[in-house]
Amino acid sequence: MPFSRRDFLQRGGLFLGLGPLAPSFVTRAVDAAGEMPLAGPSSAKTSLVVIQLGGGNDGLNTVVPYADRAYYSQRPTLAIAQGDVLPMSDAVGLNPSLSALKPLYDGGALAIIQGVGYPNPNRSHFRSTDIWTTAEPDTNGTTGWLGRYIDAQCCGTAVPSQTANDLEGVQIGNQL
Repeated sequence: MPFSRRDFLQRGGLFLGLGPLAPSFVTRAVDAAGEMPLAGPSSAKTSLVVIQLGGGNDGLNTVVPYADRAYYSQRPTLAIAQGDVLPMSDAVGLNPSLSALKPLYDGGALAIIQGVGYPNPNRSHFRSTDIWTTAEPDTNGTTGWLGRYIDAQCCGTAVPSQTANDLEGVQIGNQL
């Protein structure tokens, strides 16, 4: 049976807890990427994890506007009960199914960016998907924004005495 977005969200804590058991090529790649300095002054070991939930993610029930009365009046059967929300501020909080992510947020290791868009949306699901993955709203891009970033910032060497590491990013899933 295939693994769905719903499975990921429901079992997020399990995945976080299983990190030490990840395949060795994944852990080696993360370690190697953290050891190579990126373009910029910081040499702190950090990792960027991008989770793309394509399809039916309900943003208002992921990051819940629990202080907004309109949320509850417009979603009488879908709304997350105010007492169940994991507060991030006085206005919004996480869905209780994301409890494994709350400590990361509280510790400053997780950022959530809401209300991201692009100019002049044409309301085509397919074109919007292309724009989100390529970050090229005015052309039909052929490469993804994250891959271009890795190519520009991470591959090759930022320090002449180091050698390039061919594996700076890992994509897990059945689609690029």
